[in-house]
Amino acid sequence: MLGMNLWGTIYNLIYMFGWPHGIGYEAIEFCKQHPEAAWDILLYCLCGAVGQNFIFLTISRFGSLANTTITTTRKFVSIVVSSVLSGNPLSAKQWGCVAMVFSGLSYQIYLKWRKLQKLPKKRKPM
Repeated sequence: MLGMNLWGTIYNLIYMFGWPHGIGYEAIEFCKQHPEAAWDILLYCLCGAVGQNFIFLTISRFGSLANTTITTTRKFVSIVVSSVLSGNPLSAKQWGCVAMVFSGLSYQIYLKWRKLQKLPKKRKPM
């Protein structure tokens, strides 16, 4: 994960500042003119970093199935809460699409769970 983040940062820095008219200079000027935007960007990056740590810890401690289940549940709850709070209810067709997507994801999770149940359990060393 560190390697991916490091290479992503290097590529982005080259893209943003690698030539005289790179977009990174415009972004810095914008943040100088609007310091509140810089704080928003900083908080967004901080939340992303914390989120990556939780994903890594979930996978390392509980496995990818638990992470997939958590992610799918979070997405479903996010759609429902967003629909309710924004005052824009979903149409019947949209609810049908949401149901199809999450049914498919749930089925994939179920198949993965069944596959894990068939594998022999590893004994933990004492």
